[in-house]
Amino acid sequence: MKALLNGLDSLFDKDDLGKLILRVSFGVMFLLHGIHKLYGGTEFIQGLLVNHGLPAFVAYGVYVGEVIVPILIILGVLTRVSSIIWIGTCVMVIWLMHADNLFTVNKVGAWAAEGIGVYLFAGIAILLLGPGKYALESRSN
Repeated sequence: MKALLNGLDSLFDKDDLGKLILRVSFGVMFLLHGIHKLYGGTEFIQGLLVNHGLPAFVAYGVYVGEVIVPILIILGVLTRVSSIIWIGTCVMVIWLMHADNLFTVNKVGAWAAEGIGVYLFAGIAILLLGPGKYALESRSN
């Protein structure tokens, strides 16, 4: 049994491939939110910001957080710096949209902020793991 488990461990011991899959999959999904804002505009975000006492022009930062940063993460360029901005974007979304329901669950038992929470924790994982060797800017960890 131990030999079987060791064999499985060796078969799936692909840290750098896992980092690539994490970066690309979450990067593409986060980028889709940014693409939506490229075509649909930032009026919704501007409204949320104004309602929270911030100037509407801050909404244009969404293009950095949801377009530029995911592209950099997908490519593996400035991955850790980009992930810090990614995390900041997620925290901002949580503050703007989930401050009143941060500690609640919905009718099916999911965390009310689960959608953005998943991106937040993926960003933290990317920050801690780094880009891996399958990146344009690979670094040995």
